[in-house]
Formats: sequence, structure tokens, C-alpha cells
Amino acid sequence: METMIIEKRDNSAITTIVRHLASNDLVIMPCDTIYGIVGGAPQTEIALRTVKGRSEEKPFIQLMTIEMARSMVAEPIDPAIERFWPGALTVILKTKENKDTAIRVPSDPWLIRILEQLGQPIFSSSVNTSGEPALVTLDAILERFNGTVPLIVKGSSDQGTIASTILDATVRPYRLIRQGLVDVSSLLG
Repeated sequence: METMIIEKRDNSAITTIVRHLASNDLVIMPCDTIYGIVGGAPQTEIALRTVKGRSEEKPFIQLMTIEMARSMVAEPIDPAIERFWPGALTVILKTKENKDTAIRVPSDPWLIRILEQLGQPIFSSSVNTSGEPALVTLDAILERFNGTVPLIVKGSSDQGTIASTILDATVRPYRLIRQGLVDVSSLLG
């Protein structure tokens, strides 16, 4: 497979990314935290698991707009959690289908435009093979994944290198799963 490489700042980047995602392609692109391997949710789950070598037990984070998140969850989202959105906080919430789903509302307006134009959430996972450290530089990503995914988007030189914080809000008190960019100590019982 030949990989197309574009720059985030290209005028046609969003259109190109949305076209690939709408075609159920995986894309490696800068997210508002670190680079991510992304794909439309739920249709690209098997492809994403295959590329990462990831087991079926561990779910993927879904990036979405706040409107998508509110319409998907079983109960209203705690306003104390919503204070951190948009931002680098991933929250596990119960959906209307009674599934625990890791949801993040990104703070990057560019990423929000992609979600709005696509009209659905996208899976996002760190760029790595399951069990290995996340690749946070474009050179490392190209060395490992060039030819593996159809599209790689080059971010800026100040692309983030710290993943999101993950909070399980399906239990009381809330439980911290991974400490990342955001301090959520005010949400912990």
C-alpha cells in the first residue's frame, strides 16, 4: 500500500482526511494531545485492531463533539466533567446501548471541523503496536507505519507528546485510569 503524506496546514487537509475516513480508511494524524491512528467508529474497529495488534478486550477512545457525546450517553454528563471539555480528558461513560465507552471532546478546532464534516465519532489510539511506547515524532511514525495506512498527516513542530487523562465515570467515586495532560484530582472522591 502506498501512503499519502500531507501537512495539517494544507488547505485541502480536512477534505482529504474526511474523504479517507468516510471511505473507512485509517489515518495517522495529529490530535490535540499526541499523534493518533484514527478511523470512523464503529466501522474501522477490526482494521484498527489489526494494524495495532490489539486484543478485542481493550476498547478504543472515541473522539467526538460535545453534541455527539451528549446524544450518545445514557444519563446526562456530570457538569464537573464537562468543565474539562473540550480538552485532554477522556471519560468512560455508559452509552444508551449500555456499553462503557471512552469519550473525549478534543480542544483542537481543526479536529472538531473534521468530526463535524464527517458527522460521526472517530476511534483514536496512540500510534504504536500494542504494548509498545507511543510514537510521538513524525520520523518514528513514518519508519514504522509508512505503507501500512493510506494517509499520514504531518503536524506542527510543537505537536503534543502527552496523552489524555482517562477517568472512569461509570463507578462512584470516579476512578483515575491514566494520568495524562489534565489534572482531575478535583473529580476524585
